[in-house]
Amino acid sequence: MSSRAEIVIIGGGVIGCSIAYDLARQGVPSQIIERDAIAARASGKAWAIWSYPPMYLLTEGLPPDDIYSMPEGSVRPWLELFWLGYHQLPDTALDLKETGGINIGYGELSDIMVAFSEDEEKDGRKSLALLESEGYYEGSWLEADEIRAIFPDVNPQARGGLKFPNFQVEPYQYTLGLAQAAEKRGASIRQGEVVGFRHKGSRVTSVILATGTEVETDVVVLAMGPWGGQGTSWLGKEIPIMVNREQCLKVEVPQPLPPCILADEAVAIIPKVDGSVILGNISETDLQPGFDSSLTEEAKVRILDGAINLLPTLEEARLVEHRGDLEGWPPPPNRIQPVLGRLPEWDNAYIAARLGTLGMMISLGVGQLMADLIVRGGHLPNRVKTMMETLSPARL
Repeated sequence: MSSRAEIVIIGGGVIGCSIAYDLARQGVPSQIIERDAIAARASGKAWAIWSYPPMYLLTEGLPPDDIYSMPEGSVRPWLELFWLGYHQLPDTALDLKETGGINIGYGELSDIMVAFSEDEEKDGRKSLALLESEGYYEGSWLEADEIRAIFPDVNPQARGGLKFPNFQVEPYQYTLGLAQAAEKRGASIRQGEVVGFRHKGSRVTSVILATGTEVETDVVVLAMGPWGGQGTSWLGKEIPIMVNREQCLKVEVPQPLPPCILADEAVAIIPKVDGSVILGNISETDLQPGFDSSLTEEAKVRILDGAINLLPTLEEARLVEHRGDLEGWPPPPNRIQPVLGRLPEWDNAYIAARLGTLGMMISLGVGQLMADLIVRGGHLPNRVKTMMETLSPARL
């Protein structure tokens, strides 16, 4: 059996749906092929936070064993990718409600990174001074009494904290909203497991499904999350991707928390628009040699203990959901740098991979850049040429 779609996007997570959404906004239909269901994996279980973009300049020069460590100067060439999504999100929330009929739970909130020691306070103030020297003034330093005015029950050892403006959404609704808005504008969604490709010379000609069906195509886009390396292996060269298992907890609290993330070096406490709270791990990776996404009691206890230590009133919280899934990370030294662009040696095959914990917050920027690249037949727009060359799979 065979069918046809001019552009096939493999993967119905936030990245695949964002690419389809931006293509559809340009009047270009595509077909998403998803093995499970839209947002069935990590995209439906993420923290769904849009961090203040310049914060990622602080990852440059961190100790090599830090999970966010990046070489000096390596983030600056693609910092604009963070800004693209950060600026688009408020308008996109309105469009997804009007076009796709989905309320994505958009909201604004601050992020306070608490310092508990003299060294942590010194590092926080130094980080703020660094960002101000770069021309970014939206951050501020809160003294201990200012934090207690927001969170009266915060750990009494808190000395102060670094505060930045953030956005949030509900991850499942957001991803589903992108998919439905894309459908309203001409995209289609198909369930199926992709197992390979057919090609003629340097062009992919069809996508092969496990059922034996072949979907003929002019363009194929791999948005397969941690399985992206498997996808590129079908095209002759596997892109190395580390698989990380991320877990978090959703809890109900007796009294609503302020619209403000409270975090330290171990955990983040994230109040959501609907009144629930997400407790997430910050400082540890859980790299998997395979694709084991099983949730662990050890992670649950570690996250709960860390959150209660930071905000003792959470001892009264009720656990609603222990959730998590797999993320695709780049190997060191570029620990948070994605891969975006056309695959080398292929005229019509593209990939968006190795987005790690950034996938949700840079999804709108990725969707826009990948859609522009596809519509232009693989030619880079001058306005983002340096950035896309930095993120290109040709550099691997």
